Formats: sequence, structure tokens, C-alpha cells
Amino acid sequence: MKTMSEITSIELITADEHDKPILRNLMQYYQYDSSAYTNEDPGRFGLFDYKYLDHYWTDQGKEEEGRQAFLVKVNHMLGGFVLVNNHSILKKPGNETKTIAEFFIMRKWRRQGVGKEVAYKTFEIHKGIWEIKQEKENIGAQRFWENVINEYTAGNFKRVESVGDDWDGPVIWFDNSK
Repeated sequence: MKTMSEITSIELITADEHDKPILRNLMQYYQYDSSAYTNEDPGRFGLFDYKYLDHYWTDQGKEEEGRQAFLVKVNHMLGGFVLVNNHSILKKPGNETKTIAEFFIMRKWRRQGVGKEVAYKTFEIHKGIWEIKQEKENIGAQRFWENVINEYTAGNFKRVESVGDDWDGPVIWFDNSK
């Protein structure tokens, strides 16, 4: 019987344009997992499409939309990714709210503290208001984010079930600028 690997390091690395094929490949696993909640099907060639991936490196989205892509490495091997942007449903003028657009940790590393450490590292990169949306049907993600954010903020966060027509699912907001 194979035992769990010991975790010796967890890294959050800024992805550059040369890493786009790696992210596109990892995105397949993420979207496959998510299809249980999104009801999305792969395209005719058997692949899922993530139409915003290129925007993380193009002029038409990266800067003004606050897009950043990160690779996660566990024990120096690929373990997932995080995509961050400014696509907040708060929509206040001048609002620089950061959001987790996509967050993926490979199954072999789940429930071992990897996701929590990656979330913390991501939050520490940007000080300010954060908004984390979860799919209404994804109860596991809701538990994960509420537990992580509760611990990270010492309970200083706001959670609502849905926000008008913009989002039908839980949203958590917090400010880590203080």
C-alpha cells in the first residue's frame, strides 16, 4: 500500500507566459473536478476550455483587471495553481478588491494543509480587500474557504449567501490591510 508523501515544501510561484501550457494542462483537471458543480462538458476534442487564460498575459486584461497567475509546487513538483484578478461583485469606483478567480490543489495534496498555506501566501501578496466566491453546490469549497478565512482573519470577515443577479452562491469578504 502506498503511503502519503511527506510535505517538505510548498511554493507559490508567479507564472510567466512560458508557464501558460502548464496552466492550461492543470486547468483540465480543475475543470473536470468542477464539472460536478458547473455541469460543464468538455468540447468536441475532449478538452475543457478556459477562455480567460490568455488574458493573464495579454495587454487586454492583465494590468487593468489585476490578473496574476501562480503555480503551486509541493516538494518541488507541480501541485496546483491560483488565478487572481479584480473581478469583484462589489463594483465600487476605485475598488481594488482582489478575488480568487480559480484555485486548484491536486487531490493527492488535499486535506494536508497545502490549500490553506497556498491561500495564506496568496493573501499576503496583496494587502487590502479580498472577495472569495464559491459555487452554490460545492459544499466542500465552502467549508474550506470559510475555515481558512476564519482562521486567517481571526473571524473578521463577512459572508453572504448570494449577491443579486451577479452571483448565486456564497461570497466571503475580508480586509487584510490592517
